[in-house]
Amino acid sequence: MNKYEDILKGDTVAFDRLYRKYHPVVYKFWKKYYLKDFDREDWLQEGRIIFHRSLERYEEAHNVTLGKFFKSNFENHVRSLIRKQCALKRTIDTQSVSLDQKIEYQGESFFDYIETEEADILEQMIIREKLEELPTILSPFERITFEGYINGKELKEIAKDIDSREVTVRSAYDRVKKKVRAIIYD
Repeated sequence: MNKYEDILKGDTVAFDRLYRKYHPVVYKFWKKYYLKDFDREDWLQEGRIIFHRSLERYEEAHNVTLGKFFKSNFENHVRSLIRKQCALKRTIDTQSVSLDQKIEYQGESFFDYIETEEADILEQMIIREKLEELPTILSPFERITFEGYINGKELKEIAKDIDSREVTVRSAYDRVKKKVRAIIYD
């Protein structure tokens, strides 16, 4: 029989009193590990959940104190949360697509997508204002290259249309990309 049976049957006052003794364990791991978007209250709540689970599974026959048992369970739980956050981060990283790829595959229609995205309106206004200065920053050759590219032409086609070498058009295209990035992320 578990000596914490009364607590497990719903004695919340006894549970809170016992759990407060183990707050230092929670605070220790709060300082040791980082969980994105977890504040002090989140850590204490996770601690309560794992402490309750530890009480349910605790057996004195294993010759381990409740404190050590809880500490081990809580650290394992925190590490699982960290692994989950890292896995989510990797998933997002592997599914992300660069601006260059978006423009390459969608052409001008990519900018229509930005307008319909549920983004911050102020952010959209700032990006739009920044992009308005693009024609003044681009050289005439870069502007012709960019317009051709946005209109769905391949760099080879643009080079042929303006009677230039593909390498020269590629260089202009690369300069345009750098300038667009500089404008947007400035």
